[in-house]
Amino acid sequence: MKKKKQGIFAAIHVGSEMISLQIIEYSDLDKMKIVDEASKRVKLGEETFKHKRISFGMVTEICELLKGYKRLMDEYGVEEYSVQATTAVREAENQAYFLDQILVKTGLHVEVVEMPREIYTKYVSILRTLANAKEFVSGSGMLFVDISSGGLGITYMKDNEIKYQQNLHIGVIRIKEDFDRNQRSCNNFGRALTEYISSTVGPVREEMATKDVRYLVLSGTETELVLKMFGKNGQKKEIECMQAEDFMKFYDRVRNLSMTQLVKVFNLEQTSAELVLPTIILYQQLLSLAPAKEIIITPDRFIDGMKTLYVARKTNKEYIKGIQGVLLSLVDSIGTRYNYDRNHAVQVEKFALAIFDSLRKTHGMDDHCRLLLRAACILHDIGKYICLRSHSLYSYELIMSTDILGFSNKDKRIIALTAYYHSHLLFETQPAGSPQVERSIVPLVAKLAAILRLADAMDRSYKQKIKSCKVVIKGNEMIVTAKSKYDLTLEEWTFANKGNFFEEVYGLLPILEKVEG
Repeated sequence: MKKKKQGIFAAIHVGSEMISLQIIEYSDLDKMKIVDEASKRVKLGEETFKHKRISFGMVTEICELLKGYKRLMDEYGVEEYSVQATTAVREAENQAYFLDQILVKTGLHVEVVEMPREIYTKYVSILRTLANAKEFVSGSGMLFVDISSGGLGITYMKDNEIKYQQNLHIGVIRIKEDFDRNQRSCNNFGRALTEYISSTVGPVREEMATKDVRYLVLSGTETELVLKMFGKNGQKKEIECMQAEDFMKFYDRVRNLSMTQLVKVFNLEQTSAELVLPTIILYQQLLSLAPAKEIIITPDRFIDGMKTLYVARKTNKEYIKGIQGVLLSLVDSIGTRYNYDRNHAVQVEKFALAIFDSLRKTHGMDDHCRLLLRAACILHDIGKYICLRSHSLYSYELIMSTDILGFSNKDKRIIALTAYYHSHLLFETQPAGSPQVERSIVPLVAKLAAILRLADAMDRSYKQKIKSCKVVIKGNEMIVTAKSKYDLTLEEWTFANKGNFFEEVYGLLPILEKVEG
């Protein structure tokens, strides 16, 4: 058996509190070895959340640190790398200048990751950790909560499907910076902080009221601090578990302590003690949202998700396919929220993928384009929840206003535009009132929308009359053979009417032919 070739890859995370590096050797997902790693604490989050900008001094400090990381990468002969920045850089008003200085001074290109992708990246690593642990009740309701310095991701999963997901701009450092030192020293700070957090997470409360949650799965930088206070070694690379009732006893003990008492009782540094109360109260509020029986704390960090996704994309397409299935379960949940016609959406998706798969190689569309098309098929009609007459516009607006785990803002825009233009013709200049499409994504949106238009036409009656279809390209024609025992007059007429745009985009005349079956 031929031995798999070893690759070497470097992941760098520019976080709000820490800048971390991992250099790994890999041949597949089960054979990843960290050959070197480094990390350095920075006050990037405190600076950005307070002033909305990254100072010249901080830029210089980070560039020098990254130069050192790059020298280490060169020593190992690293050619494949990814540098990703999260909350603090994402929210900095001078982000563009910061990224340009890093590129000029270090030669490293930094990708700024939006919040849904940030949460998703860590989520992938946590799922893998839990799957390898094999000590939890399969199919049980799990509430995944990722608390970063400036954000909070809440993901509810049951039966291996994501049923609910919400991201909030509330994190431990951000909470701390919302109150000055005098306020944090006040005797009523704990009560005020509880009310502040409770009101912020309030919109999630009603959604979670009917959910069955057995496990509260926590991750984030401050979990190490909580575990240390709880008498556990938070730096171990393993899962820690505790009973929810034990945590509540701990909460009752800690919430009334002053900052001075926290420092003394738990042997903490002042800076760490200032983060304790926001963290503990946040956990308690999450337990009030979903009264889980057990709390699981995982060691997974964002950088762990970075390497897992990179290696999986390189070596394990089946794993990526499984993860995409989990993401689409969330998209399906979004459709359910807006009372979409699931049978119609499933039918449209089936036909759209049959057409897509016949075109992908010759028209330069990859697996990611296929995923975007699937999401658009599921969500293309959700605007009917608001208004039947202008449903495509409302579908666009609902998609754009929803965080979709794992999809970038650009991805979401392509999905939303595809959903809109399945009912409208797309040209480079759009009439007033229509969503405008950036020139760079016009070709892809047009390709996906043209496919969705035909697939939607094939179930125009919303009665799922076509059992299956086969797509064949012959010369300048794309022949779609539909197997059905019903009358398809409406579908055939609609398909022909929708075919002009498809012909313009692909240079192929689409033809729908019925066969009995």
